[in-house]
Amino acid sequence: MIRYYIIATAIVIVFGGIVFAHRLAPPDLKISAQPTGTPTVETRSAPEAAATPRPFSGQGPWVLSALPACFDEQSRISGPVGQLRAKLPPAADRIAAGTTLEVGECTLIVRARDIWVERGPDRLRVPPDAALYRVDGHLVLSARSGGQLEIRRY
Repeated sequence: MIRYYIIATAIVIVFGGIVFAHRLAPPDLKISAQPTGTPTVETRSAPEAAATPRPFSGQGPWVLSALPACFDEQSRISGPVGQLRAKLPPAADRIAAGTTLEVGECTLIVRARDIWVERGPDRLRVPPDAALYRVDGHLVLSARSGGQLEIRRY
């Protein structure tokens, strides 16, 4: 009986070796094509980035953070107004409506309920209800939307 097992094993090994060797052989593909047409010289034009970029606009509590050359966000907290009301700076530290601040390349315009930021042709807005405070030489932005409050320190 053992000799039948040996013969069967030998057949499987030989057959498996042939199949395996056939799979490893490179395929016999012949691909050829005749080039047609006239060759062209590749030219490179100036990148579009060198052109004047189009102005952009946007609004949200994040707009000051989107201008790192002007504003460097130090911290941010957000949550329900009731929980964060105690973390707001005192009303005496609030920057008055109508104030214009020059920060780097940016002009920040504080209005009664919103804040506008201009950088060249770009216009960004922190929508109502937004307030800006000056605390210990830093700017603190509070932006309320519904029952949520976000406080960012720059």
